[in-house]
Amino acid sequence: MKKLLLLILLYSQFLSAQTDTANYVVVSHGKVKGVQTVWKTSPKTYNYFYSYNDRGRGDSIATILKTNSSGNIISVNTNGVSYDKNSYAETFNVQDDSAVWIINGIRKAATFENKFYSVGDGGPAMMELLLKYLLQQPNRSASILPDGVAHAGEPLSKTISINNKPLNLKLYPVYFDPSPTPQYIWFDDSLNFFAAASAWFSTVKKGYESWTDSLFTWQELAGEGYYESQENANSKPQPSYILFRHANLFESSTATVKKNVDVEVRDGKINAIYPSQKAAVKADTVIDCTGKFLMPGLWDMHAHYNKEEGVMYMAGGVTHVRDMGNEKILLTYKKEIAGNKMLGPDLSYLSGFIDKEDPFQGPTGTIISSLDEGIKAIDDYHALGYQQIKLYSAIKPDWVAPMAAHAHSLGMRVCGHIPSFMTAEQAINAGYNEITHMNFIFLNFMGDTIDTRTPARFRLVGENAGKLDLNSKEVKDFIALMKEKHISLDPTLNVWQGMFDEFKGDTSNYLKPVVNWLPDAWKTDLAIQTPFGDDSNKADYKAAFANMMKMLKLLYDNGILLVAGTDGGEALAVHHELELYVQAGIPSNEVLKIATYNAALDCNLQDKYGSVMIGKDADLILVDGNPVYNISDIRKVQLVIKNNRMYQPKQLLQSQGWKYYY
Repeated sequence: MKKLLLLILLYSQFLSAQTDTANYVVVSHGKVKGVQTVWKTSPKTYNYFYSYNDRGRGDSIATILKTNSSGNIISVNTNGVSYDKNSYAETFNVQDDSAVWIINGIRKAATFENKFYSVGDGGPAMMELLLKYLLQQPNRSASILPDGVAHAGEPLSKTISINNKPLNLKLYPVYFDPSPTPQYIWFDDSLNFFAAASAWFSTVKKGYESWTDSLFTWQELAGEGYYESQENANSKPQPSYILFRHANLFESSTATVKKNVDVEVRDGKINAIYPSQKAAVKADTVIDCTGKFLMPGLWDMHAHYNKEEGVMYMAGGVTHVRDMGNEKILLTYKKEIAGNKMLGPDLSYLSGFIDKEDPFQGPTGTIISSLDEGIKAIDDYHALGYQQIKLYSAIKPDWVAPMAAHAHSLGMRVCGHIPSFMTAEQAINAGYNEITHMNFIFLNFMGDTIDTRTPARFRLVGENAGKLDLNSKEVKDFIALMKEKHISLDPTLNVWQGMFDEFKGDTSNYLKPVVNWLPDAWKTDLAIQTPFGDDSNKADYKAAFANMMKMLKLLYDNGILLVAGTDGGEALAVHHELELYVQAGIPSNEVLKIATYNAALDCNLQDKYGSVMIGKDADLILVDGNPVYNISDIRKVQLVIKNNRMYQPKQLLQSQGWKYYY
């Protein structure tokens, strides 16, 4: 903290002497959450300061950057703190024909070859240097460091105004090969950075904060054609009559496997299931499933869905998502996916996110300042078709019971973070139906004096969760309460492994099994550079994660309904989440049930989704292997059927520059 305060003081003193300065603000829900400031101390020396607050987290970074005569970066010196408030240091230098960069002590080098260095941290305003450089290059394209290629597309022009003064803007799509997905950045006519707009946080030139919603809307409209063409290019209509022959069929409701069966799909519905027959059947399409595994599509029960994620979800066989908090643009995505105009999983269950106005308030959803506003927010979400309310950390504890009661009166469930100065036990007794994240289970045994609005909800668990006696009476009593009240749990174990079990220099566990699948540009820098913990708390943090794994198995053994969510990472994280459940001791067939039937059951959609049964929609994945014997086979998805369309995961992965498992 002392380092951060000194950094801000030096920045303020230095900036006061500068005249060539551009000021930007970071905005969320109409409130300023941070700053990005850019100034020059010589024609080729740029200074950046970037700082924002996201629930007590957020970067605070100062950078001095130098370019050569062609506008390429030749020197970077960055210091500050990372998103999780850990020390961050980055340097980059060109020496003769070599480029050397060091991030938090991890050194990398490559031949310079006039490649453009992608700065690890420093804020969105740095995109200005990249764009100006790209526009000077043939085909607006350039190689970048550590690896890969970037290029700029044709801009869209818009004019806005403040106080009747018009300002012409250009929206440039920037592409980072091999991904074909555009990243949109706003510039003025002089190609000075103007804004980076998104649903949760936007960085925009100071004085133009009121335009952020319009900028985001124009971006969404600009991308519509891309996402519809992505769906059309990577799927085809489902034949009216499909026969799957000789399949190992997973019966998710009982977690059992039927061997060597035929499954008929007619007009998008499961028409018949029977033991495989020798006689040929005249179907439009016959798929030989010998040695393969046919099962319902997977669910991610904890997503904050972004349309860019659709292709990787589908490539991994995730056909359903429960969104756990988002802006209302999600309703547009849901409609477009249902109409096969956008590639992605069905947004099957929507959680209306509610938090109280607060310095640590959540970055999305509806922000309220009174209980009456909370009741109205629930009514508004219900009217829009949301099925669940997610309460967040700044909600007052005495608001929980009346808000839960109102949601229940409308037939809605209640879940979420446990509000500050409240325990999970108190939240359950106040009306929660589900606990979100495993850390709140452990925080329950640390009392109701913890300010869980802040990163204390992580740090205290990392320091103390390993010490909790899982055989204690208080743990047994709490689990009994969960069982009595039919409380489900969305543990997001992959998140906690990332925080408590992975450290600087490690490769993320969810990436390890697919390293050979990754685009070559990704493989050069897989070591974790900015971990949540460091060697000083490594032993405690690892003990915390180990106890989380034991707690998961204990909850399973006691009949608590578990659902598999990720809180980020798309299908790769879903697959790894399931592997963690098996590592914790849950049988793999039961883990597959968690990822399919339990999810639908938790959402009260088991009559429509979550199992392969006669009369249900064909919502299927075909796996080359048997994940009951080896849960990691769940990655080998060969075919996905959803919403009367067929998808080839190999094709989906190739469209993003990824390889496949063979």
